[in-house]
Amino acid sequence: MDKEEYNKARDFLLRDGCKELLQLEKDTTELLINKITEIASFIKEDFDKATELMPFWERYAPVQRGHKPRGEAFPWGEVGEKVIEGHLYSLMPNIFENVRFVGVPYGHDIRFMTNNAFVHIDAKSTGPTDNTEEVVSSPNQVTGNGKLDDDGKVYNEMAEMKGPQVTREFQPELAPFYIIDNQVIPTLTYYLKIVYSVKSLGEQPLEYLELISVPNGLALFDGPNLNKNVKGLLTPGKDEIKVVRKRTRIKLAPLAELDSWRCQKIKFVNGVPYIEQRAK
Repeated sequence: MDKEEYNKARDFLLRDGCKELLQLEKDTTELLINKITEIASFIKEDFDKATELMPFWERYAPVQRGHKPRGEAFPWGEVGEKVIEGHLYSLMPNIFENVRFVGVPYGHDIRFMTNNAFVHIDAKSTGPTDNTEEVVSSPNQVTGNGKLDDDGKVYNEMAEMKGPQVTREFQPELAPFYIIDNQVIPTLTYYLKIVYSVKSLGEQPLEYLELISVPNGLALFDGPNLNKNVKGLLTPGKDEIKVVRKRTRIKLAPLAELDSWRCQKIKFVNGVPYIEQRAK
């Protein structure tokens, strides 16, 4: 990799407090939330179909996990994730021109490149015992500040996760941008929360979706340094101290305080979807 070319691209994305990069995040978020809302009723219909199909899979249902599971619900992660992945992969060519599925070895569940961004979207099934106010992210799902070492390899500096009682270090692993065919392609990272309720064992309907836009690492850990300047945005994950590749919790209330468009819910009234932003 040409070091001068890379650093020129990095400086360009950092200029004016990452103004153009943040605008790209906002514009892409608005495209995604509007188009996902258009198909949200179909997502809910397919998600809820799992209950109707119970006689076909109940005898071999997923094994209850976690410490002392109460047996009140079936593990529902794959229901949400596979439904979402299928719908989103089908939807993307209808939103963006020239969608490409460029290979990278890690990142979010759904990865694709548009004319001006490399988009990662992770589907997060969230039941009644899960926290709807955060997403837990692995190191390879968070972009960093994208420095270049002497060998021309991208690396991210360690970041701090500050919790109420403890501060820990976090190592972001995703590159904040790529240079592909001589074009600078920023990385945009999203989560789509699939929040469901449990009426009874196996009757676990979709309640709402929430699209979450996480700032690029150049804005999080450099430039405006949002991780430092937005209190409580990244906090320590649920890993023990001995775990090397620690996860982080991205808190949604501070994220929505930063920009209301970064956390938008798709709810349903009589089966009709509508968008609701979190109140500041």
